[in-house]
Amino acid sequence: MNKIRRVSLLIILPAIFLSIFFVLQTMIFIQDFRQSQDQLYVEAEQDIKGLAGQLQTSLSNALMRLEKARAQDFVSTAALNENVQTVAVVDKNQQIILSNNFREKYMFSKLQLERYEGAVLNRVINDNEIVVKYFKQSKELVVYAPLQMISKGNSLNRKFNGIIFIRYSLESAYSELAHSKLIELIKQCALLLLTVSLSVYSLNRLVIVPLKRLVNEMRSYDLTSLSELTEKGVGEIGFLQRAFSDLIVGVSDNMNELAGSEQRLLYALRGARDGVWDWDIKQDKVFFSNRWKEILGFQPEDIKADIIEWETRIHEDDLYNVFNDFCEHFVGRDSFFENSHRIRCKNGEYRWVLTRGQTVSWDNKGNPLRVIGTMTDVSAYKVLHTSIKYQAQYDEVTEFPNRTGLITHISDENIRQQNNGLFGALIVIDAQQFSAINELDGNHKGEQLLSLIARRLEKLISVPDYVARLRGCEFVVVLSDLHSDREHAAQISMRFAEQIALTLKQPFNLTSEKLTLKFAYGITHFPSEGLQAEDILRQAAMAMKTAQDNPLTNISFFAKAIEEKINRTHQLQSKIRQGLDNNEFTLCFQPRTNSNGYLVGAEALCRWYQGNNTWVEPADFIPVAEESDLIIPLGEWVLLNAFTQLKHWVKTGLPQNFKTLSLNVSPKQLLQDDFIETIEQYLLQTGVDPSLIEIEITETVLVSNTELIINKLHELRRLGFRFAIDDFGTGYSSFQYLSILPVSALKIDQSFIVNLMQQHSQQLIVTAIISMGKSLNLEVVAEGVETQQQLDFLIEKGCSQFQGYLVSTPLTSIDFQELLNSRKDKEINLENSTNKLEKPNS
Repeated sequence: MNKIRRVSLLIILPAIFLSIFFVLQTMIFIQDFRQSQDQLYVEAEQDIKGLAGQLQTSLSNALMRLEKARAQDFVSTAALNENVQTVAVVDKNQQIILSNNFREKYMFSKLQLERYEGAVLNRVINDNEIVVKYFKQSKELVVYAPLQMISKGNSLNRKFNGIIFIRYSLESAYSELAHSKLIELIKQCALLLLTVSLSVYSLNRLVIVPLKRLVNEMRSYDLTSLSELTEKGVGEIGFLQRAFSDLIVGVSDNMNELAGSEQRLLYALRGARDGVWDWDIKQDKVFFSNRWKEILGFQPEDIKADIIEWETRIHEDDLYNVFNDFCEHFVGRDSFFENSHRIRCKNGEYRWVLTRGQTVSWDNKGNPLRVIGTMTDVSAYKVLHTSIKYQAQYDEVTEFPNRTGLITHISDENIRQQNNGLFGALIVIDAQQFSAINELDGNHKGEQLLSLIARRLEKLISVPDYVARLRGCEFVVVLSDLHSDREHAAQISMRFAEQIALTLKQPFNLTSEKLTLKFAYGITHFPSEGLQAEDILRQAAMAMKTAQDNPLTNISFFAKAIEEKINRTHQLQSKIRQGLDNNEFTLCFQPRTNSNGYLVGAEALCRWYQGNNTWVEPADFIPVAEESDLIIPLGEWVLLNAFTQLKHWVKTGLPQNFKTLSLNVSPKQLLQDDFIETIEQYLLQTGVDPSLIEIEITETVLVSNTELIINKLHELRRLGFRFAIDDFGTGYSSFQYLSILPVSALKIDQSFIVNLMQQHSQQLIVTAIISMGKSLNLEVVAEGVETQQQLDFLIEKGCSQFQGYLVSTPLTSIDFQELLNSRKDKEINLENSTNKLEKPNS
């Protein structure tokens, strides 16, 4: 701020004038430019409507005479305009009949024409109106004009059965407009600079030079002399000179009084043994008394008269509070400055000091110019205070916070979690055997055991988590910032409690023996509306008591609904691990046929049979496996067993048309660093031909880690694998990656098939997917085909392969082998295909 005040008016005034001018001129420029843009848009709209009108007449006559070549010439000629990007004729079936881009002819307009909106076609044809749309971001105009393409015999009864689509760019016109406006702005700025130069010259002659003379006289003036200043200035400058002359007289009178006051103050400070500091804020200089330096262990010559000497020695944790208290004093909220802080001494140690001060002079705006104060050594008092505070809030045995410190922390966290919208958790831990150990073996052994427990917990806890000891062997862990969803927060706290249980389950090595304790864990979550810290702690303690009484588990939630759900998930995870160990999982295969009914492939599906005629639905165990990362060993089991089964089929002989065994791969599995190496190992182990294997990926896998996924797919493609996008049409990323992914097939999600014959919109979507797949030379597979009507519609639209209950339900490997043996090079008899599983899932 002081540097800004020293800048000459010769710079400040012209700078202010120029800033105001540039702001106003910019506003005028922008307003004028926008008006010109609007005018340019109006002219361009008239131009393109005129072009559309000309094409309506010429194209209609040519097309009704079946002179298609002449009509193409009209389209190509119209596209010669540098601003015209696209000219196309689209029939009522959304097919491109004519286009200036020959590659777009006879293609589906929605897929080929940029900015084209298919919903506008019927409106233009039915209402016989020209529709113009403007795309501001790309600076483009799009025109839809009705077109009579086929004569109905009566020339007075026009039948519009097509449209003309024109995409017109305004980018070059906008660029020319911006260039011309910029030239005008430059001319106006040049004129302004000339005007400012003349103004600066006049200002310097009339104001700046006289002021500089006055400043020089004041700097050389001797306060011991009462002679008056020379008063030769004109106007306000002369008044200023006379004011300074009067001021000097008053200052000289007050200096004698100030000298006497300083002597009396110095005598008082020497008696109090306080250090004195005097801060000249304007000069950023500080006078430090010898006693001030002595408190810190310095000699008088060691510390210079600079505020940095003080500021850099204040402890970094106290620096903010010191500055804040100074600000509170400077703005008038506190009449005195007072702050206790740590300051570094000469030997590197920190000493607690109490610093007081008061502003003694201000400028005419009320800003402080000078502050004087004292510094007192309070280290002995602080050590005593800290010791008392520690004893009041910490446990001596474990060195953890006690109940007092815990309640304070829970209260603070409860408020903080409410503000940031996250959930935290409280875990109460207790070992019932501790009381007996403490009574039989004495307090010394009990304290040793508590210390061992504390050190194990300490290794598990990290910031901002918190651990405290209540009483006996009762510990409390506070987990913060878990999740914004209460259920997810509960899952995280459950996993953390399991981690603690695993750590505390290990024996404790005491002096003469090893002890194994049984712990119980109670969990509750916060914030909860209307609950205080004591209430939250009481809930966790109640949950811990429940865990102590439960013979099946040593972890209990206060919220029973969440507890039951998490326990079910936890139990299912354990059963999945057991199922993998006990080989309870199996593969079944759902046949895939072509339009002629030949068996062309199958999809391998994972099923789980637990015995006693009990099947676990894939919708129940697959999401749990995904969430717990069990999907990785489960997916590897599926790959290895599918490779082995395929190799067996190849040895026994496959039908001539059988080309594909499809396998679903989880995104988590695909993202594993060693996924490629695992696949190569399975290929080497089984010797299967990778060209017979089609790996199915979902669209969602491309949303994140796109580059990594694409690279892995290309590596697998070089090995010989083929790829299909499963559930196509339900995601968001497939369309933009189809051109760069080594995809060989699209699988239409069964959600589009289930109501195919009832909903016209579903038919349009399926038709579009099939058309796009054929255009990209991809196989299109329909999933979930269950009726003959669905199959007939799909065959009519060009779908190449089919899968679903109409073809066959999933079959066991034995039943699928029988199907292979009986249907080699023959059509599958749909009527004789039976359900080989009690709970099939296509």
